[in-house]
Amino acid sequence: MLSLAFLAVLKGGDIIVDRDGLRKDLIAWHLTDVRRLAEEYDKAFGILLELLGDENPHVRANAVQVLMDMLSEGNLTGKKKELALNSVLELVRDEDERVALKALEFINALLERGELSEEEYERVTDALKEVIKSGVPVISEYAAEGLGKLGAKVAKIAYRIIRWLFSLIGSSRKREVQGAAITALTEMAMKTEDRKVLNEIFEGIADLLSHPDPYVVERALYSLERMLSREKEISTRNKLKAITRIKSLRGDVKLGVKASQVLEKLEKSATPGETSMGEIESKKAVEISQYTIDDVERLLDAGKTEIVAEMARLDPEVMDKVLNMLESDDYSRRLDALWIVARLTSHLTPSDAYRILPVLGDFLKSRNPWARETAAKVLADIYALYPGTSKFFSSLLDTLLRSGKEKDVEGALELMARLSDRVSSREMLSGMLKLILKLLDDGRTRGVTLRALAREAQKLLDIDTEDLFALEDKLKEIYGKEGGKYDEIIAGLIDVTDDILKMRRQGIVVNG
Repeated sequence: MLSLAFLAVLKGGDIIVDRDGLRKDLIAWHLTDVRRLAEEYDKAFGILLELLGDENPHVRANAVQVLMDMLSEGNLTGKKKELALNSVLELVRDEDERVALKALEFINALLERGELSEEEYERVTDALKEVIKSGVPVISEYAAEGLGKLGAKVAKIAYRIIRWLFSLIGSSRKREVQGAAITALTEMAMKTEDRKVLNEIFEGIADLLSHPDPYVVERALYSLERMLSREKEISTRNKLKAITRIKSLRGDVKLGVKASQVLEKLEKSATPGETSMGEIESKKAVEISQYTIDDVERLLDAGKTEIVAEMARLDPEVMDKVLNMLESDDYSRRLDALWIVARLTSHLTPSDAYRILPVLGDFLKSRNPWARETAAKVLADIYALYPGTSKFFSSLLDTLLRSGKEKDVEGALELMARLSDRVSSREMLSGMLKLILKLLDDGRTRGVTLRALAREAQKLLDIDTEDLFALEDKLKEIYGKEGGKYDEIIAGLIDVTDDILKMRRQGIVVNG
């Protein structure tokens, strides 16, 4: 396809590039044509950079995409790379979220290559810190991923970044900011080759287990679990410190199970005379070292999903392959990938997590109960790790519930239940109950909603008294409808709500 950007060679070899034509190419997604022109002609490249400031956000985003394509092809080097970075840095706080995300993707790709000057690293650091400090959902998490990569690559400024991030966690009251800061620290710890940097971060994260905000404590716990994959490089002193902190969490209703799991790993690695976690990891490494990314399909065919999961945990390229498999035409392969992702959710970077949200949402519509339940659990874990995903979840739940299809509603209810497990709050439970009351009014969704309520009846203990009365009234209202088809379930639920309300009146059970 010929580009709309008309090129003319005049006497003396001057080039004329049609700026409007290049702009139309970006709007029409003729990105390959634009890339070829920008790679071959400096004037075309200059116009491409100018279009980064176009009034149309679609043009700005696609201009950044062309630069990313040039980078991936190895054709963005030297002066062109410097000019591109200068221009794209201006877009990381663009008013249009798509443009800002695309700009951060470009910067993260540059950082992955590690080919920046000291002065460029400093400017990128300042830009990413500003984004993280803003706490803008999604964007701050992408910036955190980039800052983590930067700190891992440039030891000279790593400690300055670490101190700033921990200070930010202590001074900010915004969970989006705190979460992004923990993400940046975890990414840095996982990618650094400097053992001192790893231990500095591990110790600081362990201290966060005493933070007054349960959200920060939970994020810290998941961060420590991920860092334990580098157990051999973590000092015994730091392990013992983390053990002391985690022991106090074992009785926590929400975090007790995860705390016990992490504690077990730490105690094995820190106790002399026992087979250390490092030795176990070494044995696993020896076992999987005989395999490469080319063996993944064969291993899955042989039912060795645990080996592939371990490979994905250690190798980003294998993880990328597994995430791609979630969209495979082979249904059994998609289930294999889901099984692996469910075990490695805490190892997902923000980019990984946001990338797989749509396909996980599709799994919620599955007729396979295991796939539906597992996808809901993974989605809830992602929401807890990266709260910037809230818009996606709101949209997903709205779409599923509006369809009126039983399987869609069942998937939505499963997701709501798992979300309440992970990030339960009075406001969230109250909002979910309002949705449930509407579903009970609809004959198409009444049965699946009642069954879900019966399965999750223990959660009624957490609901406010006022909301519990509203639910009881609704249950009484629909009792006997549809020829008494669901009366047995309804009667059981009425008994449960009535018992809870009686115990609250007697002071046996406090108001949720």
